[in-house]
Amino acid sequence: MTARRWMLAACAMCLAGSALAQAVATIAIADKPLRIIRGAAVYKAGSGTIVQKDDIIETMSGSAQIEAGPDAIFSMGPDTRLYVASLAADGSAAQLQLLQGWVKLASKSQARASVATAAIQVSLGAGALIVNSRPGRDAMFADEGEQLAARVDDKGKPGTPVKVPSEQYAFALAGQPLVVQSRPAKDFLAEMPPQFRDRLASVPASAKAPKVAAVKERDADFADVGPWLGAALPARKGFVARFRARLKDPQFRKKLEQALGTSADWKPVLQPAAPPPPAPAPARNDNSIY
Repeated sequence: MTARRWMLAACAMCLAGSALAQAVATIAIADKPLRIIRGAAVYKAGSGTIVQKDDIIETMSGSAQIEAGPDAIFSMGPDTRLYVASLAADGSAAQLQLLQGWVKLASKSQARASVATAAIQVSLGAGALIVNSRPGRDAMFADEGEQLAARVDDKGKPGTPVKVPSEQYAFALAGQPLVVQSRPAKDFLAEMPPQFRDRLASVPASAKAPKVAAVKERDADFADVGPWLGAALPARKGFVARFRARLKDPQFRKKLEQALGTSADWKPVLQPAAPPPPAPAPARNDNSIY
């Protein structure tokens, strides 16, 4: 190995070690491979994989439990797509955004953790909650502790939060207000992942896989991120900057123009306004005596 190659390899090892040392969340259990969209690329993940802020985690046909330090654990059911807006590090609380599927969040922090969907926003102090998002209905169950839930309007603005006592249920149907009731709907219970009936607990250290970095597979295609780019979630505000570089791919750009070319987010990027014409030069006065 040449000196230059040795130095490059050493630098790569240092960077990898730094990422592992700074990790605040890991996938403690994954029964099948997961997908992470990090930056504008797609990564393969599994048990032991480090999770970072702004990651999009997708379980596909599997399930997973992610541990974010000592104060937060969240479990994901099958066919779930979740954005990690904030992790429980340095005394902060976990902030998650759910595009579809099931998530259960347990928090020990007094700072309020939250889960947001396109239709509802739920927050809690110490306790546990279950949230489900599916077409036409978003719902939550206060598994442990009193929680606050708010209906989110069509512009993405949450309304006045209402209290949801422990072991009560709230839901919002498309175009309708938030409803709180004493018991979960039968279909909510029937569809809920079975493991959500158990209390979330940290995986014993002896059973945890070693921490590893996610493995990059490829740049994200529009099919990977299209539903996120059009979602009515707070994270969408940052997606223009995040995925703008992918416009260099003609296929990505073409499909984005077809799906979101007239949207307020993407139209200024895809169809930038023409610059104003230069100001005319001042008229010359040929009658000047000088």
